[in-house]
Amino acid sequence: MKFKLVYVGEVKINPKKRSQHLQDIRNVLSPQLKRLSEISPYNVIKEKLQKKGKAIKTVGGVKFFPLITPDLDLLAELDIQILHPELLETPKADIDNRMKTLLDALKRPQSQHEISENIDKDEVVYTLLDDDHLVTKMTINTSHLLYKEEMPKKNRDYELLIIITVNIKASKGTPDNLAVIV
Repeated sequence: MKFKLVYVGEVKINPKKRSQHLQDIRNVLSPQLKRLSEISPYNVIKEKLQKKGKAIKTVGGVKFFPLITPDLDLLAELDIQILHPELLETPKADIDNRMKTLLDALKRPQSQHEISENIDKDEVVYTLLDDDHLVTKMTINTSHLLYKEEMPKKNRDYELLIIITVNIKASKGTPDNLAVIV
């Protein structure tokens, strides 16, 4: 089963407040993932995890809901399209560090040290992955964002348009994941 996530914003390579930057990215993706978990056939993931009592994972007092999780033997293949406003042959940031930041934002924090101080502890944060080791394949394509002038002036040189196509796979077929992987 495939779906797409869309992110418009900065992906910093070495932010001073890394946990806050990762949470800023999660804040854009979480509502998309929450909506996905409410529609068929993806709502089966939420139902099966809730039935097992493994839907919510709490880290540092914050509730996270990862959609792709080993609890259902699910894996992910990612096809990432990055459109950037940089001029030809003058890159402002390297792709490998941008991808590390993006992958860290797609997964649930593993320890309290990875959580921003400014996070709302009353809300459930939806993440794509329980952990990034669940990604079995990743392709990355970059191209130039040509509508830069229409973007807000303050960040137009740094904001990216990222489209992430997620293909859910299973490490093994089980009654719990059958509806999602067919």
